[in-house]
Amino acid sequence: MAAIPAFNEQKTIGSVVLTALRYATKVIVIDDGSKDETAWVAEQAGASVIQHPTNRGYGAALRSCFEYARESEFEVLVILDGDGQHRPEMIPQVVAPIDEGRADVSIGSRFLDGHKAGGVPGYRKFGIRVITKLTNLGTRHSGKITDAQSGFRAYSRAAIAAIDPLEADMGASAEILWEADRKGLRIVEVPIEIDYQRSRGARGPVQHGLSVVGSMVRYVEKRHALLFFSVPGFILFLAGLALGFYVVEGYYRTTQLAVGLALVTVLLVVLGMLLAFTGLILHAVINANSNGR
Repeated sequence: MAAIPAFNEQKTIGSVVLTALRYATKVIVIDDGSKDETAWVAEQAGASVIQHPTNRGYGAALRSCFEYARESEFEVLVILDGDGQHRPEMIPQVVAPIDEGRADVSIGSRFLDGHKAGGVPGYRKFGIRVITKLTNLGTRHSGKITDAQSGFRAYSRAAIAAIDPLEADMGASAEILWEADRKGLRIVEVPIEIDYQRSRGARGPVQHGLSVVGSMVRYVEKRHALLFFSVPGFILFLAGLALGFYVVEGYYRTTQLAVGLALVTVLLVVLGMLLAFTGLILHAVINANSNGR
């Protein structure tokens, strides 16, 4: 099954659906609150359409893809963009590692095996590389990937069952890879070529990048509360104690209190304790929620 998230893609969605139907038994389009005729064109081309009443975001569209796939009998889910950037004729290439049993998540990479993603502006390549490096920092079991922001991916039945993206915006791409890695799913990449000239981003590259990084921070905050809050808090607490000893030692030496340093000491100790306890509480709440499911 092929799933296509789309937002205001009436000019390209028809040809994408028609071509995808040559390689997939069923094609669904997630119309994420489009203001144009995306849904009508997709239906006329032969796709089943799921419509969001409002524009919820790319991650929310992906979540609808996974929800539909979980309720279906299809063993493989392939997701590609509706703007014509991804070539539907490459679906067999992206799906191959899943069909061969070598992977649970197959990513169509624009940069694998020396591919230079022709047509992609340099500033976008730089941004993709930065986000990919950040994504790789969050993986422990999978090998390092080259294109963490590629939306052309295929998922096995095990991945469909295990992955349920919560991030509503563009950061869902990284969240999915982190979740797949955390749950021990096998991730591989295959080289693809794209038609970047046909792609038109709904937002600027800076806004896109900030959205992804913000999503990454929220994910780490939720999944690794001790690391995100308690460790920095403990470090600040120790720094406050060390500075406090220095202030006290100086007072005994000179009988004069360094008021400024004393205030910084109190600030560091209090802030450190707050962060440490926040991390412990969040960790306990998240574990309790996970055990309750």
